Amino acid sequence: MAKVIGVITARMASTRLPGKVLYPMAGRSVFGHHVERMHAVRGLDGVFLATSTDSKNEALIKEAEHFGCGWYAGAEQDIVDRHEKLCERENADAFIRLTCDCPIFDTDSASRFVDIFKKEYYDYIYVSNMTMIQGTLAELVSYKAIKNVHTQYRGAGITIPIRENFDKYKTLAIEVDHDLCRPEYRLTIDERADIEMIRCIYEALYKGSPLSLREVYTWLDDNPQVAKMNMHVGIKGCEVQSANLSERPLFSIVPSGKKHIILDDQKRMVEPGEFLDRIKQLFPELG
Repeated sequence: MAKVIGVITARMASTRLPGKVLYPMAGRSVFGHHVERMHAVRGLDGVFLATSTDSKNEALIKEAEHFGCGWYAGAEQDIVDRHEKLCERENADAFIRLTCDCPIFDTDSASRFVDIFKKEYYDYIYVSNMTMIQGTLAELVSYKAIKNVHTQYRGAGITIPIRENFDKYKTLAIEVDHDLCRPEYRLTIDERADIEMIRCIYEALYKGSPLSLREVYTWLDDNPQVAKMNMHVGIKGCEVQSANLSERPLFSIVPSGKKHIILDDQKRMVEPGEFLDRIKQLFPELG
């Protein structure tokens, strides 16, 4: 049977919030909560930390060992290489990929990925009706696919080359329940406001086992002041690129000299009047 491992990509030298992965939250580190959730993904053949050889990561490696999590330390900037080498070492056919800024990721969809892959090979399995930027989703990548990605890419957005070339890979998109599609809530950790917002969630709901994402959304609906704590935080460039590949925006408003212009999904300029007419068609309640 195919072997699938869980891989948590993490390092101490985060550009926005260094050391965030060991930030304490409801009795565990941020990394510890990721390990706990990854162990809740059904069908995995091991959980591993993928980090770099930077000496700053020694404390993170000790934390991984504390939680019984395997680890691999590789290139600092070549993120793809870390995943490829870890798969090689563990003789894994695929991995569930998660960055260590998603401490409330959906374990059920990740479990579905594993179950599907062990029945039929795919290069890439992902959720199509929700983007990764909210911090609630993992993805499955095959060893064969990551080897191919590595021939052309070394950066952090390791599945962007796959998403840009779906015709060259065997991929499968699944959908999650509509009540888990809540793009208005940001549950990823990039800045201090994110940490404080998610810490509030954990302090209110965590009882020593992985949080239910549905319960988290219900609690945020009832506590809008917490949900607003990190709404001002922007997202990183590679995350925007990945989200746009999934969402395929109908329109874009972009700077042009000293003004702004409107482009459609084919990057053709749209007159403001035409744009407003289209908005009224999409949202008739606006009148």
